Amino acid sequence: MTARVEDIRKLLDQATPGGVIEIPVSVFADPEAAALVFPGAAVRIDDTVCGSRPLSVGGRATITASSAPVDVAFTVDGEWVTGTVAAVDLGEGRSLVLVDGAPEGTTLPAGAWALADGRALRLTRRAPAPPTDPERLDGLGRALPALKHRDGAARDRAPQALVTENGILTPRPGPRRRKGMRVLEAPSVRGWSPIGTPGGDNGLSVNYYNPPLHIAGALTALPASPPYKAVVGGVLLVDTGAFNGSAMGAYVVPSSGADPSLFAYGSLGSQVGFGPPLFQVRGISAGFGWNSRVRVPAADALGSFPFLMALDNPGAIGADDDEVDPLKVLGELIGGSLPWVRPQEGDLWFAAGLAFDCFETFSGRAMALVQTGSDLTISLLGAAGMQLPTKSDKKIARVEIGIEATLRPTAGELSIGAAFTEKTFLIDPNCKLRGGVGMKFWFGNHPHAGDFAFLLGAIPTGRELPVRYPRQQPAGLTWGVGSTVNITGNAYAAFTPKSLMAGGSLDVVFQSGMLRAWLTARVDALLEWNPFYFDVGLGIRVGVSATIKVWFVKIKISVEVGVSVRIWGPAVGGEATVHLWFISFTIGFGADRRNQPPPLDWGGFQGMLPPPENMVRTAPIAGYTGEGAPATRGDVKPWLVSNGGFTFTADTPAPVSRVYLDQSSATPVATGDAVDILPMHARGKGSELRVWLTYNGQAATMTPWGRAVLRGNVPNGLWGQQPDAPNDGLIPDRILGIRLTSPPVDHGTSTGFLDEKAISFDPINPDGNQPLSGEPATGPVPTRPGGVIAAIQNGIDTTATRTSRTALAQALKGLGTDLGALDTDLSGYANAAGTAFTAEPMLVAG
Repeated sequence: MTARVEDIRKLLDQATPGGVIEIPVSVFADPEAAALVFPGAAVRIDDTVCGSRPLSVGGRATITASSAPVDVAFTVDGEWVTGTVAAVDLGEGRSLVLVDGAPEGTTLPAGAWALADGRALRLTRRAPAPPTDPERLDGLGRALPALKHRDGAARDRAPQALVTENGILTPRPGPRRRKGMRVLEAPSVRGWSPIGTPGGDNGLSVNYYNPPLHIAGALTALPASPPYKAVVGGVLLVDTGAFNGSAMGAYVVPSSGADPSLFAYGSLGSQVGFGPPLFQVRGISAGFGWNSRVRVPAADALGSFPFLMALDNPGAIGADDDEVDPLKVLGELIGGSLPWVRPQEGDLWFAAGLAFDCFETFSGRAMALVQTGSDLTISLLGAAGMQLPTKSDKKIARVEIGIEATLRPTAGELSIGAAFTEKTFLIDPNCKLRGGVGMKFWFGNHPHAGDFAFLLGAIPTGRELPVRYPRQQPAGLTWGVGSTVNITGNAYAAFTPKSLMAGGSLDVVFQSGMLRAWLTARVDALLEWNPFYFDVGLGIRVGVSATIKVWFVKIKISVEVGVSVRIWGPAVGGEATVHLWFISFTIGFGADRRNQPPPLDWGGFQGMLPPPENMVRTAPIAGYTGEGAPATRGDVKPWLVSNGGFTFTADTPAPVSRVYLDQSSATPVATGDAVDILPMHARGKGSELRVWLTYNGQAATMTPWGRAVLRGNVPNGLWGQQPDAPNDGLIPDRILGIRLTSPPVDHGTSTGFLDEKAISFDPINPDGNQPLSGEPATGPVPTRPGGVIAAIQNGIDTTATRTSRTALAQALKGLGTDLGALDTDLSGYANAAGTAFTAEPMLVAG
């Protein structure tokens, strides 16, 4: 280091606590190593905090891998700074370290290092593409790299970490295999990397490798975090070369009184499919979970979903090159801050999958996943692709697409997504396709029922959509043509009930030595139809730059020209911008660009609402027995309800400011906030919901009816004051309706008038002789000798009667009759005989 202590101290003193400081790269002895960790000409640190050590600073800086807190400490020797250490913790056991000069207390050599998996890897950048040989051409007529001539010098084969535009790539540890089988007290077989420390002091691990048979498995206790006190997981992977299979599962015990969680999943596959060439099955899988839930991946993440990966190669879930780590398989499934499978009390899931080939060119994996409990979810997941040509090692195209469809019928949501996986390329392996499309529909009782969205790619800044709409990765391509040309293209589109937007960009860059040329084209369009509005812009820029070295000075000369046009309306207006390398100017014409959408009239806003016949809904809740006849209003029939009580609701999708009962009432039974209409720019309006009852054509009061106000959420886009609102675009706790319950039934004290028809009886055929009919009697003549009541009273509770009664009961039981429990005390019947009869019974002589 050649920096003076005083210069560094002045630099640090310029930053106020919590402010920003920029440290020039020239401070470091090795600026190239510093640039690997801190891209740019200066190290910018936000939210600075000076430590207790001399000449140290900490804060948040933009580094190669992310934007993370960084600590920088300088080593002082007299008046000079002799070394610098910059350490960045990336989490999950990963970090970046810049060792500059000869700082005290460091064991790493000077340079930029990535620490991962217990290894120190020196940072490096991708080497420039080798020069091409025009005499060596590939099948498409393109020049191949020139042949290399080895000079016999020793090469440094130590693993390194590669800095790319997408972050830092670290190589996996090399393969280490063991032959034979061992059962240990702890899962620590050499060559494996257990995740964390096992929850107990013992476990079982097995690893058998004897080509072509390979068996790897583990059963162990894993670290448990509250509210769980124990986690036991197991994995068994078998590969015979021709067949492969897997079985995995975990048992989680909570620390509270809740039920434990369990899941199990297994797969079986082969290298050769079964069936006709039209459709060959290569693998099957199935699994279930109890008190468990599976995280459903997005379409662009299906390539890393373990349950789908297991259909092709179960070992790929936890593979380190040729070595398979069973504990890493478990870590992929249930470990980390965002596990694929997690405990969820009350949930249950089932999964079934299939791997297949079609015509030996098209390969796919598909899975059905059903989850119940807290939320019914039905998901169809799949990834399929093909490569051309199929038989040659030289591929000109590989396309793999992930598809995800999830239905939540209870919540009222359907989402569908499709995206390219990272394996997709066209023409050249360097021509990568990325991105995907997403669709979402809301229905049923969802607050946003009737809404939908279709999205392609990532929507750019300034075209924000509600957060409930699907989010996609940027769609486009990246193509590095040789070592001099780089082509990047992006596209996006969104279709919603309100608008259509689309756009894209194309960037072509040529770089050869100190000469650089570029072309940039952009297009951006927005179309809204309620109210109608359009905003379309396009632009193009072309430039060239060259760096000239004169003695020890580098001079950069850059020339760029461009033009952009944007048109909007109605009212129609626009602007045109001309850009030259030495000046830029904009010419406006027509109307100014709108700051907010113009207000709708009532007719325009009414088109955004449900049809008038659906604006007020009535629904029976309790006491409903069916529809009657005849029809009254249109096809709606009157309700038949129970006379024991009836409950119904009357509500509307629009917010209500006052609720009235009875047609002529002027006193509301419930009042709410005033109604705002955002598309009309109207505020403080009122809306009424009035419910009344007619009985036999006459108005009947509903004042005695029980009532409860219904409240819910309404969309801010219709009933808000400002376009941007919190709570996911919803306004909470607005009156939407009322629940009404009929008053208690008053049975009264009299049956009222009963006519002859009400007490009529069914005729008996054939008719017998009716009393007092004047017809002569037939059969025995009844008499009233008297003393019958006394005979019953004195004889029913006697020993003889009870004995006869018991004998009769036993005879009936012998015939299979169930008489139940019989009373043995008949004194009550004897006492009641004196008051049960109003006259002496008549007897018929037998």
